Amino acid sequence: MHFDRPVIKKTLPIYRLDNSVFRIGAQLGTTSEFTDPKCEMWDLVQSLDGSEWQTIVKRMKDMHPRLSEEDIEKGLLDLDKLGYIDEMFEDTATAPRYMANATYFSCFPGASTESAAQMQNKLRQSRILLLGLGGGGSNILTLLSGLGIAGVTIVDYDNVEENNLGRQLLYRESDIGRPKVEAAAEALHAMNSEMEIKAINRKIESSEDVSTLIPGNDLVICAVDEPPFLAQRRVNKAIVEANVPCVFGATQMTHGRVFTIVPRKTGCFDCLHLYYTKNDSRFVKQFRGFQSSGFKSPTIAFAPTIWLITSVMVDEAVRLITNYEKPRSLGLQLEIDYPNYTSFPHPAWPRYDECPTCGNGSYDDWEAFKYYGEGV
Repeated sequence: MHFDRPVIKKTLPIYRLDNSVFRIGAQLGTTSEFTDPKCEMWDLVQSLDGSEWQTIVKRMKDMHPRLSEEDIEKGLLDLDKLGYIDEMFEDTATAPRYMANATYFSCFPGASTESAAQMQNKLRQSRILLLGLGGGGSNILTLLSGLGIAGVTIVDYDNVEENNLGRQLLYRESDIGRPKVEAAAEALHAMNSEMEIKAINRKIESSEDVSTLIPGNDLVICAVDEPPFLAQRRVNKAIVEANVPCVFGATQMTHGRVFTIVPRKTGCFDCLHLYYTKNDSRFVKQFRGFQSSGFKSPTIAFAPTIWLITSVMVDEAVRLITNYEKPRSLGLQLEIDYPNYTSFPHPAWPRYDECPTCGNGSYDDWEAFKYYGEGV
């Protein structure tokens, strides 16, 4: 018996349907119905009020003399198998503004109020490097303000323009003409004055530009998408060298993609080039054609869909930090279909020893890398 003061999770409603049937839960997939004409399980559930276990046992025996302690313990373990049991824990450390985060974490199987508080505390101790403050990054920063992380380093080189305001909802009309990092830092401070903010006005033009920013941060979120693919390769090389995980995301037309790289554990972005080269005979030809086309996409952005992908990116970051659930995009591309509100994973790609970035290979051995034009 591993519970000292068991309670039903506070997120679960308990309610009767009639004199012999009751339910715990009200959400699809988490609700159980109990047929209990003698009210033994109902009384057990009602007795789980945070009292010590022996007090609960005595209470149950007084109401149901035929039950042994083993019978009562079996009922408790049946409830625990369903994920309904928590240990009484008074959370006095989590600030009120973050309490709802911890309550959400406690909803998941195996989580308790105490472990959820510990997850929120991990966020309170974490620092994130956010690259890019455009359509993705500006909205990511807004979401980060509600997590209670210790600090964020924000990096961009653009000024706020009028055409940003339809999707970059962190900024105001009065910010037009201001550096994005300046306007973003001011807005974030107004939303959450507890977070430390380091604002850097810089254009990312090499992996070295990223490498100098990583120390002191636990995780990177990459919302830089230009030049296409090259920007991700620069960030990828820097995080591999620093051994710091990164969540990447980018919008295409009516779809978006999110992928997460944990150096030495998943394949890196250059491993993905190797994966396609090995598994798709048309990849190199298609990539060469795209890179040589000179195509520059117009801005394709619709605020509601930007929020879809940025929400996924931030949640993936939280999963990495807290482990409340396994990240869905770990070592694979998670495709988000905006019009249909659906998502699906592409095949995961492995880490290759012959990768020139995270392994021991040479860039000259892989044709795809020859079509980048600019250095990483």
